[in-house]
Amino acid sequence: EDTEQVKGLESPLKIYMKALVDAAAKKGESVPVTKDIMKVRKFYKLILDDQLEITQKYLDLINGQASVEMTDVGRAEEISKMMGMESTVLPGFFRFLAKKRRFNGLSMIADFYMEELYKEQNIVPARVTSAQALTEDQKESIKAKMKKITGADDIKLVTSVNADLLGGFKIEYNFLDADNMRDPQDALDYSLKTVLQKAAVGQGVLLDELQDAVDTGR
Repeated sequence: EDTEQVKGLESPLKIYMKALVDAAAKKGESVPVTKDIMKVRKFYKLILDDQLEITQKYLDLINGQASVEMTDVGRAEEISKMMGMESTVLPGFFRFLAKKRRFNGLSMIADFYMEELYKEQNIVPARVTSAQALTEDQKESIKAKMKKITGADDIKLVTSVNADLLGGFKIEYNFLDADNMRDPQDALDYSLKTVLQKAAVGQGVLLDELQDAVDTGR
């Protein structure tokens, strides 16, 4: 319900996100707020993965177990300190959400904020995995190609190396979660490994046998 428009009304997520954007613009803190939103998303991901020593402290705060006398606003302020905000706007936004009893929706608001930001700026994230490190010229060439494919104004390119590809590269894009680059819906595979796999299937040869022949030269 929070993520949809109901009877022509804006969703609560969009309303709170717009309130945050307007407050950031008014204070001249659009960039720091965006950085803080990224921190919020990273924080919640680490909490979900149980990768922080402060996980239990956070859960105690959010569930009201740290102190029976602490108010919702007080909890929000403590969590803001735990996240290490750079802007002055986001801590105030935390307090605002707590007063509205919407603080539990902070993670969803942060996700929606980043999704809308990518859409508004027409930025498309793309992950390139290559057998060898790409040169700057190769990166620029790939970005140009992805702009044509996606119609984006800019490409957020993240690269990594995986020698198992043997040669070439693989591009993943159209992520369901654009900021964290999770769940790609499209991919372009120009890796030598895939070429070998297709050749192996076509010739009825197992990939492992073909790879062994490549490695040994026999």
